[in-house]
Amino acid sequence: MTTRPSPRRSWTAVAAVGAATAVLLAHPGTAAAGAAGANAAPPPAVAATVAVAPHPAGVALAPDGTRAYVTSQSSGTVTVLSTATGTVAGTFTAGTGSYAVALAPNGARAYLTHHLTGTVSVVDTATNAVTATVPVGRGAFGVALAPDGARAYVTNAAAGTVSVLDTATDTVTATVPVGAEPHGVAVAPDGAHVYVAASGAQRVDVIDTATAAVSSSIAVGHGVFGLALTPDGSELWTGNGGDSTVSALDLATGTVADTVEVGANPYAVAVAPDGRSVYAGNYADNTLSVLDAASGTVTATVPVGTSPFTLAVAPDGRRGYLADFDAAAVSVLDFPLPVPVVTGISPASGPQAGGTVVTVTGTDLAGATAVSFGAAGNATSFSCTATACIATAPAAAAAGPVDVRVTAPGGTSAVVAADRFGYEAPTADLALALAASPVSGLFGGRVDYTLTVTNQGPGEATAATVAAALPAGLAASSTDCTVAAGRLTCALTAPLAAGTSTTRHLTLQVGLLLNLGRTFTVTAARTAGAPADPVAADDTASRTCRVALLAITCD
Repeated sequence: MTTRPSPRRSWTAVAAVGAATAVLLAHPGTAAAGAAGANAAPPPAVAATVAVAPHPAGVALAPDGTRAYVTSQSSGTVTVLSTATGTVAGTFTAGTGSYAVALAPNGARAYLTHHLTGTVSVVDTATNAVTATVPVGRGAFGVALAPDGARAYVTNAAAGTVSVLDTATDTVTATVPVGAEPHGVAVAPDGAHVYVAASGAQRVDVIDTATAAVSSSIAVGHGVFGLALTPDGSELWTGNGGDSTVSALDLATGTVADTVEVGANPYAVAVAPDGRSVYAGNYADNTLSVLDAASGTVTATVPVGTSPFTLAVAPDGRRGYLADFDAAAVSVLDFPLPVPVVTGISPASGPQAGGTVVTVTGTDLAGATAVSFGAAGNATSFSCTATACIATAPAAAAAGPVDVRVTAPGGTSAVVAADRFGYEAPTADLALALAASPVSGLFGGRVDYTLTVTNQGPGEATAATVAAALPAGLAASSTDCTVAAGRLTCALTAPLAAGTSTTRHLTLQVGLLLNLGRTFTVTAARTAGAPADPVAADDTASRTCRVALLAITCD
């Protein structure tokens, strides 16, 4: 007689849910749930529906993501889907009706539980032939493999035990008593612990794999069934089918960190490979709840097929395969890639000439194909992780603010205040220094001036003019400037790079007898130039000289 789950009593169904979840989590992603970005990932949508054998209960993906194995609770038929085409690639028969299926880490073996016979079928995935049938315990439901594939853990709901199966010999090496009606099962990424949803005891039992004994228990919601570990193994999410909630368990403290209300009878839970989202299949209302793992909030409720059971998510997070128990079908879910979000720019400004190395912070930046700086165009070079891009700003035709946007496979980041980068007009700070060297003589005295112009940057000085009014009555000459109408005018003859200097010269004839007692000042000042000079304080330089009876002195 076929046992079918119902919203009131669906403990037979959840084993498959926990098992498939455990298989997925045996190959964890790279980011923990706690590291998820603040912006919610986009929800999935049903892209296709594939007919399978009646009452599909368990779904598991091959480690390489190329195939999905779907069990039938009411028969021994296993449907194999090609994930590339979204079609049925083949079927095979393994024992009686199955709830859970799990694959070895290398994909060479599949393990199916049979609740009516209390056995596990071991299937060679190359030939789809059953190579062994292993007696385990009464009401065998959930199955999960250790990360190294050396052991399989099988929950026996009717017996209240977990069987430890040696996959090398296909024999049971230990039987661990746990709480009543164990269903979902998951193995820690390091293989040190196994987590068991003891539905009848309303708790999760933690098995120490070294001792093959329960080391602790965590009380959870009514009807706990499906289990899903975060990729880093720090949290365990539970589907509490009896009270329509999911819970997040902090495994370091052994406590419930959060409980979230979802749809009706969430038997299954799964965690996205990047740890960012949690999914709960709501059996009684035909929906999938999408939760942001970081905040523990429901961000979307997606209509799916009839009586959703197990959800298996592809390793790249792009596709999901949801067993619709009462529809004899699998819903193929499309998980859109998230759109990048820019949350900060550092530094927030740089020269119009470009070349500033900018750190762009945000979320979902990995795989970026371009980092653009508004009208200035794309960065001349960039590299991105999930949360930061290092980009070199291109040159801009005009000064002013631009929006830095990141384009990735999921789209292009929206314009926000935090992405603003300011191009600064080019400047060149020219600093003047004037030296005066007097040479005394009754009639042939003189003062030799050396004008030094230093470009203190940051830009190149392309043009500059320095002028000085000359003291009346003193003959003046210059080898590299123009003297006319009592005025000295010096111009750059070539661009002056930042950090370099150039000199100009002036001589005033000052005879002692003719100018005895005279005081005169020469002040040189920048009068024009390009680009703009940002510092006016160093744009002038002066020297004052005095004529005494026997000498000329200059300060």
